[in-house]
Amino acid sequence: MSILYGEQQGIHANKRGKASFFDCHRRFLQPNHRYKKNIKDFFVGRVEKNVAPPRLSGEELLDVVSEYGDIVFGLQSGKQKFSGFGLTHNWVKRSIFWELPYWKTNLLRHNLDVMHIEKNVFENIFNTVMDVKGKTKDNINARLDVALFCNRKNMELVWDGSRVAKPRASFVLEKNAQLLVYKWLKSLRFPDGHASNISRLVNTEECRLYGMKSHDCHVFMQTLIPLAFHDLLPKGI
Repeated sequence: MSILYGEQQGIHANKRGKASFFDCHRRFLQPNHRYKKNIKDFFVGRVEKNVAPPRLSGEELLDVVSEYGDIVFGLQSGKQKFSGFGLTHNWVKRSIFWELPYWKTNLLRHNLDVMHIEKNVFENIFNTVMDVKGKTKDNINARLDVALFCNRKNMELVWDGSRVAKPRASFVLEKNAQLLVYKWLKSLRFPDGHASNISRLVNTEECRLYGMKSHDCHVFMQTLIPLAFHDLLPKGI
């Protein structure tokens, strides 16, 4: 947990009903950092006065989680509400790993599946920039959040009298640019063993990319994204 004690500034439910950690990162900056007083480019109208939360040791964390009741597994685990949830902590269950006598002394008490995280990050970036219907993160709910929390008037939804219009964001490619990217991907060839044949995963007629594996997403994130979008997106993106 990055935030355990004190006011959890920036944590709120967004229009999708999910917890959002928007603008929680500024508290980790130095006290005199210019971003802390920026009321325009982050959470609109807010000066960040909080400092970084304390980093707890394994023994201190064990004392915290030991206060919570019996472990609940399965679908019901996320429905528990311990006293102080959302104010002093974000715990919804006590992991069974804390029963291990050596768990509190581990330097790393969690493991992250880096390849699958990278796959999710790649898909979110690619689908948003390419404006893939149903998969882009730049959706109606995101624009409603922009109106609530940000100073981005050019990104807010517009009512033209008959329907709601979503102004095109600067990080979203136009249709002709999207087609150029898909045609470029269709023509790609890699050294043997470097990656799978990504060209077979491209449908230029539907402007879609199908069946990307984790390693393909890794190759795309590390080498292809800068090449694919460099000349098509504004320099500030």
